[in-house]
Amino acid sequence: MRSFLSGMVLWVPAFCLLIIATGCRKEAAPDKHLIHQKAEAMGAQTVGDFVFTNGAIYTVNEKYPWAQAVAVKGNTIVYVGDNEGARAFVGLDTQSIDLQGRLVLPGFVESHIHILLGAATTSGLTLTMADSLETVLRKLKVYADTHPDRKTIFGASYSAFLFDGTEPDKAILDQVVSDRPVLLMDHTLHSVWVNSKALEVAGITSETKDPAGGQYIRDANGDPTGWIKGSPASLPVLRAIEAIPPSAMLASIPEVLEGLTEFGFTAAIDMGNPIATETGLQTIVDLDRQGKLPLRMSMTHFVNTPHVAQTALKVQRQYAEQYQSDHVWFDTLKIVDDSVMENQKAAMLEPYLTSGERGLLYFDQQAMQQLVLGAAQMGHGTATHCIGDWAVRETLDAAEALRQSGDQTTRFIATHVQMVHPDDRKRFGELNVIVQTTANWANYQPSYIKHIGQMRNDTYQFPFRSWIDGGAIVALGADWPATPGGFKHGVNPFINIYVAMHRRVPKNLIDEFASADQVLPPADQVLTLAEAIEGYTINGAKLLGIEDQIGSIEVGKKADMILLSQNLFEINAEEIPKTTILATMFDGEIIHDLLYGIGDSDQVDLDEVGRGATGPCLHGRKYEHQHH
Repeated sequence: MRSFLSGMVLWVPAFCLLIIATGCRKEAAPDKHLIHQKAEAMGAQTVGDFVFTNGAIYTVNEKYPWAQAVAVKGNTIVYVGDNEGARAFVGLDTQSIDLQGRLVLPGFVESHIHILLGAATTSGLTLTMADSLETVLRKLKVYADTHPDRKTIFGASYSAFLFDGTEPDKAILDQVVSDRPVLLMDHTLHSVWVNSKALEVAGITSETKDPAGGQYIRDANGDPTGWIKGSPASLPVLRAIEAIPPSAMLASIPEVLEGLTEFGFTAAIDMGNPIATETGLQTIVDLDRQGKLPLRMSMTHFVNTPHVAQTALKVQRQYAEQYQSDHVWFDTLKIVDDSVMENQKAAMLEPYLTSGERGLLYFDQQAMQQLVLGAAQMGHGTATHCIGDWAVRETLDAAEALRQSGDQTTRFIATHVQMVHPDDRKRFGELNVIVQTTANWANYQPSYIKHIGQMRNDTYQFPFRSWIDGGAIVALGADWPATPGGFKHGVNPFINIYVAMHRRVPKNLIDEFASADQVLPPADQVLTLAEAIEGYTINGAKLLGIEDQIGSIEVGKKADMILLSQNLFEINAEEIPKTTILATMFDGEIIHDLLYGIGDSDQVDLDEVGRGATGPCLHGRKYEHQHH
């Protein structure tokens, strides 16, 4: 890599670039002739701190999509244009970087992640979707034997399809660990499997009523079996047994943040953390005030039950006032309206074939609209979790009520949006609803067929093309840790871009995603490469409500950029998932760097936390420091 520096006159630090996936084919890039048509400069001539030249700079500026050079002063982009125009921004102290034709993109925006909750899940037993039942139990025993001081054993991310045809049972876990509570979350985080001790400590018995939106699965005698569906039922147990100590969550946050910068993310929205909420929020704000937060973060208040909804708007206002700093803000209310397909609790317009039931809505239409309108009156947007087509329709009806009230501009976000009835596809664009979805989920899951039938499976899921053609904004995000593939594959934007373009996972990840080696119909419901890049840049910025600051490389916007290892527009699409980020620039600072020796070059493995990770280098170029 150091050979990249040969021929350079000035020593230069790295800036960040993120790779983006195309399809199984090369895809035509947006018109490059615009590169010489305009060079934008900010106000009076100034000397840049950084000047990058000889790049393939994809600006995601629709009017001028390509440039050769960018100049940065402080945390702001002051020039975008050709190489010749950039020379005027070079001074004695300017760090000039020859990009040697490499692709540069705006910093990625993670439009759906649970950073605090993810930090919590990485603090315990790490499971994967590829683990068999035997492997899960073996890992559990090893973890229990090597962590004798843990009062509760917590693990996450076993496959929700692990018990396809059967059911999790407390007796299985009791055979491995019976003297302390055990709680294991599946990869969706919407169902948990617990042992008898966990039920005992949490006080869950045959007399315990199911909460709205949740269910304690019971045997023929009415006794809880240890399988719990839906967060309204699982969260009380998780809290009662103290499954995730706040200290463990806080200790993992730095690794999560570093992992995001290594994938090229410079902004994100945390879609809710129901565990040690205020402690987690304060930690993020404190990191920013200490100059150690490596991305912009929008925070949300997590509302998943009618009980929480009673004080939701009051708490939302309180959090917005209390938890804010230069790069942290709080202006989105997160509403969870149903569960997931995997546990057959996603709310469906037509019943599941296996149970004859339709799943559960967490809120009725009146309650949903009260939350949406109340948030809008504060100037805050809403983001609604909706998986089943019934929940999707209720979400769109709430958006329609908002627009009919005369409010045409307040952000309204529908998250996940897995099952969409054909009659509802055009409503997203018509109602100015931002679609936030996870491309990695758009893969063929054979286990769905018996529950919803072939027609719904092949027709309703993730209509990417219809959303775009209908004028909707589509933003992409991983929903980690509630996603297949763990952090390494699930959060990876290049894998998500690839799936968005193909509706199937890369062949080497089929087992990791518990998928089938085939395309998820309809095959034409895909994104182009440029659209997928927009989903991770400008559309993510629109979802956060800061598209005037980030999301494209334009004069006057913040200097958030990433450097990719290969040009996504020039390679075969099958190579896209192999892309890596060579450098990440956040707010004008190089914070991740594999080329220049200025930013952090450590690589964290969040799927194996604690094995050699040195933790994040969040200092940037401002501080002298050493890794220990």
